[in-house]
Amino acid sequence: MIVEKINSYMDKQRKQYPVSSNRAGELGHPCIRYLTFLRVRGEERPIHSLDTQFIFLEGQLAEKSVLRLLEDSGIEVIEQQKSFQWREYQIGGKLDGKIIHEDKMLPLEIKRMSPYLFDKMNTVDDLLKSKYYYKYPAQLTLYLLMDSQEQGIFIIKNPVTGRLKEILLNLDYEYGESLIKKAEQVNTCIADNTIPNPIPWEETCEKCCFKHLCLQEVLRKEIEFVVDQELEELVQGFHELKQWRDEWEKINKKLKERLHGVEKIVIGEYLVLGKSFGTNGWKISYQKL
Repeated sequence: MIVEKINSYMDKQRKQYPVSSNRAGELGHPCIRYLTFLRVRGEERPIHSLDTQFIFLEGQLAEKSVLRLLEDSGIEVIEQQKSFQWREYQIGGKLDGKIIHEDKMLPLEIKRMSPYLFDKMNTVDDLLKSKYYYKYPAQLTLYLLMDSQEQGIFIIKNPVTGRLKEILLNLDYEYGESLIKKAEQVNTCIADNTIPNPIPWEETCEKCCFKHLCLQEVLRKEIEFVVDQELEELVQGFHELKQWRDEWEKINKKLKERLHGVEKIVIGEYLVLGKSFGTNGWKISYQKL
């Protein structure tokens, strides 16, 4: 009853908003076609799921909690939610704030990450190589350029433990120039009323909100379309379960590293038992108490 009312409210928040400029938070995307579609066919994106809307809310709450913690810790944050517009390149965005630190103003972006990836993201290079967070450095780089600053900071929150980490970003002018060139390409396409060619099909395309517009062009005419419900269900099941298998393997590997040599411990609601086998092997089992 209560949760149903909350879900109903959250469902009404699922909206698509028109995009009138090149978003700083999107220009790290590798596809000019995607960036152009955002501007001219943004209303054709599928509405995101209710689960995604809750994730958006969690991100907003995480940002507020970090800002409050910074304030409570005596760290001054100014110009919160300041809007930026770089009219020459039609680039826009909104900065989370600026931290006053050692007589410097550091443009600030607050991000929330899954516990597993929180441990892995420690440098700007880690972010750039991540298939989830590769757009973050582009966003902050553009804010630095628009605000004439040389250094910015990410404060990243682990939503499970509440712990924070910081990643400093030094302005890379060459990278910044590449982002500006992307914006110029998009602006030219819009002015000429043209749509750029799609990039070669890659992992980025699988999660693209415009893939329904690109798919036929990418697949080309030589692809055979098969109608086989059983085969389709098998492929769909494989695709949906693969992400969980990959995540399980990553977690299992990390647990083996952390628990190697541990014979008997209790962690939360679980009894963990370990025993050696072979030369260097260590078998681990878990029992819920």
